[in-house]
Amino acid sequence: MELKNAAAVCLISLFSATLVVLIARSLDCQTASRLEPQLASIVEELRALRGQGGIAAAPSASTTAETVNDGLVVYYFHGNIRCPTCRSIQSQAQETVQTCFSSQLGDGEVIWKIVNYEQPAAKPLATKFEIQMPVVVLAKMKDGQVQDWKRLDKVWALVGDKPAFTKYVRGEIERMLAPEKQPMPATVQAPGPTIPVPSTEGVSSKDTPAIPIPR
Repeated sequence: MELKNAAAVCLISLFSATLVVLIARSLDCQTASRLEPQLASIVEELRALRGQGGIAAAPSASTTAETVNDGLVVYYFHGNIRCPTCRSIQSQAQETVQTCFSSQLGDGEVIWKIVNYEQPAAKPLATKFEIQMPVVVLAKMKDGQVQDWKRLDKVWALVGDKPAFTKYVRGEIERMLAPEKQPMPATVQAPGPTIPVPSTEGVSSKDTPAIPIPR
């Protein structure tokens, strides 16, 4: 049991240090400063896990990395270690999708999926989306291929502000769902009417009447 607890402490410490570094690298200075209180909260949560003598492991049933043919997939990626903040990001993102995009969920235009990025089956997605910590990712699919994607790193900064979190996630989904703007076709201007030019053939300067100049 002592060995198990020691291993848990090491894993939690490594996870917390890695998480802080990765978040700091992925966000700008202003967002990172807003995230500082949240990071402190995460550290306390990880200490609580350590105090319980174990790690909250993610159930394997949540791993759903199957390919989607068409639509916008809203992924929530998580790891084997799941702190309360990670779970809060998942629940708020899922609530936003189900509340704001219920019709799109019904017709398959939007798909909500939860994936454990530490499972072998999820490795291709984790590599493609550069997943190194729990996060929300939007992926636009066409014929089974990813056409476009965006990782919503700012969910970590906004998880403590639910209205701002919802606004951010909803806005990013709406942008991904918006139809692509087609380039305007080039217009060719029709030629104007041809103005006939009087012929000067056979006309000399003597035949041209003089124009009097007023004095």
